[in-house]
Amino acid sequence: MKNRTLHNAFPIVAAAIGNRFGVKVSVGGDKAETDGQTIWLPAYEGDDADYQDYAWGLLAHEAAHIRYSDFTLRFGHSVLRRRLCGAIEDVRIEHELAKDFPGTRLTIRTVIEKMIAKGDFVASNIDDHPANILYSFVLKNLRAKVLGQSALLPLVEQTEAVLKANFPKGVVTRLKGLLSEVPEGLQSESDCLQLTDRILTMIEQEFEQQRQRHQAQPSADDDTSPEPDDTDQDVETADFDDSNSSDSPDDVEPDEQLPNDTDDESSSESMCNDDANPENPDDEPATPSNPQGEDEKNAEIADPMGVLQTLLSAGDGDIEQDMFESLKSALSLAAENVSELLMPSGHEPPMDERAGAFLLRKVQGESGKIRGALQGLVQSQTLNRSQHASRGRRLDGKRLHRLPLGETKLFQRKQSKVAPNTAIHLLLDKSESMGYQVADNQGQPMGSRMPIALEATLALALAFEGIPGVSPGVTAFPGHQDDSVFRLLEHGQRVNARTGAFSLAATGSTPMTEAIWFGAASLLRCREPRKVLMVMTDGQPNESLSTLELLQRCRDSGIETVGVGLGLDVSHLFPIAITINDLSELRAQLFELSKAVLLAA
Repeated sequence: MKNRTLHNAFPIVAAAIGNRFGVKVSVGGDKAETDGQTIWLPAYEGDDADYQDYAWGLLAHEAAHIRYSDFTLRFGHSVLRRRLCGAIEDVRIEHELAKDFPGTRLTIRTVIEKMIAKGDFVASNIDDHPANILYSFVLKNLRAKVLGQSALLPLVEQTEAVLKANFPKGVVTRLKGLLSEVPEGLQSESDCLQLTDRILTMIEQEFEQQRQRHQAQPSADDDTSPEPDDTDQDVETADFDDSNSSDSPDDVEPDEQLPNDTDDESSSESMCNDDANPENPDDEPATPSNPQGEDEKNAEIADPMGVLQTLLSAGDGDIEQDMFESLKSALSLAAENVSELLMPSGHEPPMDERAGAFLLRKVQGESGKIRGALQGLVQSQTLNRSQHASRGRRLDGKRLHRLPLGETKLFQRKQSKVAPNTAIHLLLDKSESMGYQVADNQGQPMGSRMPIALEATLALALAFEGIPGVSPGVTAFPGHQDDSVFRLLEHGQRVNARTGAFSLAATGSTPMTEAIWFGAASLLRCREPRKVLMVMTDGQPNESLSTLELLQRCRDSGIETVGVGLGLDVSHLFPIAITINDLSELRAQLFELSKAVLLAA
């Protein structure tokens, strides 16, 4: 069953979350995606809790990317390098987002737990591609340890066992040491990429050391000894000297080792001492660097350089899909489930300070008259008035003479009336038809409606701003496209600081439904208990039925709707409506209208 009010409606909540994160959110179409500036969510209008949880988790994650990631960073041709860096960066940005918005930890953790329960997030198995095993361990280990997503711990344990079975033992030990730098040691995505390169370099080193240990072992078949050198020609190893392939790992030049490599290596060797397999004494390496030998399942990789080659040449299909890319697929809607309603993204309009200053001077006089009239009306309705009662603490001496006549209401009380506490959002239609030349009732040309609309909107914003207890906001539609709007004045901003935004040209169609979604979302974020949506337009919306439906949902949600027709009657859309042909008519029309808009109980 669809939510017939706007409270907790999917587009409204999505817009509120985006506004809280400081990112642009648009709801419409059938896909979830982002371009690094705006997040698009499908036009969903249902009540499925899992769908909404997935959407809020994706929204939080993508907002973290927009806030903290570097979209100009390049990763080269290595798929493994890009995916490993992405896994580390995901953890870093989610950790950063939780500092400012602690609730996002629970939001994303809920998504992880639901994906695990549905079998969409699983541990790696022994037959997986080596790159996928490595990626899976890094991703799940960091999410569990750094972000507190404890539901992943069993998967981390299983994946670590698979990692140990496919990689040299030193890889696991040193990898954990490098991952301990997340998140505190990382300040940017570039830092994540540098850590990724250190991980890949370390893995190449460990595989090379594995090859050297194999080569140093006595072999009954000497014909196989050149094979590691042939393989090595096909694999690029970083920071290593291959001039003496029979050397032990201790022969690596000190300046070619990574920071903390010595500590990690000695830790690895001490662990090997405890894990030596007494049943296979012949498997001990002949070199003095590992006198105790290593665990068999870690040490015996038949073709270490072949595994390394497979690892480094991994393609996109060899590594599991990014979990948030999976979420985007899960959120995609079938055509029959896509709602026609759309929450547009709000954009900054083109600013013309000179034109705005000229318009301000032009409307200030009329705006002052409107404000004066409305203020007088407000004040006359909110003055404290004295009333008389039969009980109280203050006697009215002027009424004592009525006591012999049976008058009992001798006490004086003051009754306080509440001043207006109202948020008013003005929606300005700037569609192409607003630029057409029109004539008055006598057929005399009067120019286009756009100048009148801009003058009236700015005058209203100034007038409402000057009334205590009234918070105005202004949005123009459409924006650059029908799926966007221009934020001329946000609630809480000063009109004088935004006059340059009131210099728009008439372009585009009339996406009134989308604009009402945006205006309603803005009002629902306001603290004022009374909320009024005022739409200034010259004609028909693109979709009349959806506009009427949404206007009714606004009223069902406690948002009053008012239409201001510019030369046309709009009462077929708005139960409360006025019509004006020029700015001078606005004051008289608004005076009567304001009794309902500002002072209704």
